[in-house]
Amino acid sequence: MSFSHLLDLMVVAVSVAAVVIVSFYTKHKIEIDERAAKGDRVAMAQQIVAQAVTPLVYQAEKRGGVGEEKMDFVINGLNLILSLAHLPALPTIFLKGLAEKAVVAMKQTQVIADTVDKPKTTIVGELKDVK
Repeated sequence: MSFSHLLDLMVVAVSVAAVVIVSFYTKHKIEIDERAAKGDRVAMAQQIVAQAVTPLVYQAEKRGGVGEEKMDFVINGLNLILSLAHLPALPTIFLKGLAEKAVVAMKQTQVIADTVDKPKTTIVGELKDVK
């Protein structure tokens, strides 16, 4: 075989590969578009969950109960919001991570609020208590 025959064979092989790739893409274009749409829906679901997790954590704290019951309340609430919005469900681990992050933020703000609201004792106040 000469060099020109090898070159022609390589051109034919590349052309066949290109046709196969284009036909595969065309055949599965609908699936690719659906996956892209789902990706956007997942992003929308993540935004909604990020906005809704803090109020649900505060509500769970006010309801009371053990930590696991509170976590279940928050996770079930987030899943309910996603299902009502017709958005895909997010992994439970992701939801628990967001809930724990909101709990940490809530506890930090509670410490700050307690420090600010703490009654100040003055010498005059202590003297009045002694009498």
